[in-house]
Amino acid sequence: MSDKVASLDFEKFYNTIAGKSRNSPKVHNGINPSDKTKLWDVPIATEHDLDDAVKSGQEAFKKWSKTTWKDRQDILLQMVKELLSHRDEMAQLILKECGKPIQFAQLEVDAAAGVIKFHATIPPPKEQIIQDDKELNVSLRYVPLGVVGAICPWNFPLILSMQKIIPGLLTGNTVIVKPSPFTPYSALKFVEMSQKFLPPGVLQALDGDDRLGPMMTEHPGIEKISFTGSIATGKRIMMSSAKTLKRVTLELGGNSACIVCPDVDVNKVAPLVALGAFFNSGQLCVASKRLYVHTDIYKEFQEALLNVVKSWKVGPAGEPGMMLGPVQNEMQYNIVKGFFEDCAVNGYQFALGGEIGDAGGFSVQPAIIDNPPHSSRIVSEEPFGPIVPMMPWTTEEELLTRVNDTRTGLGGAVYCADQERAVNIAKQIEAGTIWINSFEKPLPNAFFSGHKESGIGGENGEQGLFAYLNAQAIHLYKVDVGKGAKL
Repeated sequence: MSDKVASLDFEKFYNTIAGKSRNSPKVHNGINPSDKTKLWDVPIATEHDLDDAVKSGQEAFKKWSKTTWKDRQDILLQMVKELLSHRDEMAQLILKECGKPIQFAQLEVDAAAGVIKFHATIPPPKEQIIQDDKELNVSLRYVPLGVVGAICPWNFPLILSMQKIIPGLLTGNTVIVKPSPFTPYSALKFVEMSQKFLPPGVLQALDGDDRLGPMMTEHPGIEKISFTGSIATGKRIMMSSAKTLKRVTLELGGNSACIVCPDVDVNKVAPLVALGAFFNSGQLCVASKRLYVHTDIYKEFQEALLNVVKSWKVGPAGEPGMMLGPVQNEMQYNIVKGFFEDCAVNGYQFALGGEIGDAGGFSVQPAIIDNPPHSSRIVSEEPFGPIVPMMPWTTEEELLTRVNDTRTGLGGAVYCADQERAVNIAKQIEAGTIWINSFEKPLPNAFFSGHKESGIGGENGEQGLFAYLNAQAIHLYKVDVGKGAKL
């Protein structure tokens, strides 16, 4: 069934195809991680729905790709105004679908708006003149790809969708968004509310089950896949996309190190490290997942860190004053639980926490493991939850050997009063983004990419636009090829 997009109802959710809302015979439901209650029905897109969306996207691309950069930016400004007019409703969706306390749900809406605002102001990539002489003019320009498939994660469903949707649209592509089935609501509603500003087929959304992602990666009408998620899934997407030689951008997992030097003010830095490690209950791809603190301040810093985290309120997202909400879904809850169990079985020392209880939802009290072995799971793998190892270091040489002993390379943090030393350490970390004297907070104007198995390509910033463009070099030979001309 297809209907024109009606006034917004924040308790009804649809797929959006060719500018219209579409239901499906089959539905599924997100789960509120704070209390495990079932949320609203969401239609499960079929292969027919995907074919319709691709066909609509291809048709819309013919005109959308020829609109001016300024016209697209004007539309982005209308979209961000609409989003912010529904800030409270969108924040409530994120609170319920993600388990984010309200202040952080609102922060996600504001950050998503920030992505749009940034792209509404940046200039288009300039056409470059490579050579221009009496014989030859060589120019290089950039053209949009076509239909882009955006496969989005559950930890930050709105902002991480926006980081794919907005540069995709701005560069002249049409976009089909697939939100995570764990958190479909905010992304579906954003696409729905944006239809009034866009020609049909320019921005579409399909919620689906486990079959939809593979169907998108294999569909010959989709020219690019942008994916954020796990390394294992990213590898499968790359293999599947290779069948049609799609462009791919993969933002994958990380096991980021946080380095604390001996010259810092412990009381200033401990709260920042706590946020870096436990923000969103550790469900952040660039979160500080391994803490390395210089041996001279190790005990003092650990005590300060514990005091900060102990002061936080942890539990159901809807309760007032909450700092950390639950882990988002049962699958991830069980993964995190496995790390707790592995640490307990191996006799590692819990400086904080140690119990993982169930108070009706997926809440997990944060834990800090004191100096586990370098080879332990909690050091070598990514929990993606509120449990981190903390280990001492003595020399930079041995520290960096341990920090870089991983197949991931997404992010990292360095805290050091000596800024020159901090930059020198940061440059030796094998990762795409390093923060100095701050917890990890990606910005829309800074290119974001992973090294090693943490990704292919990147997004954000002016450089991120090129992920949605093909280069075209034009060679103009200045010879007379008219009738009667001698070559």
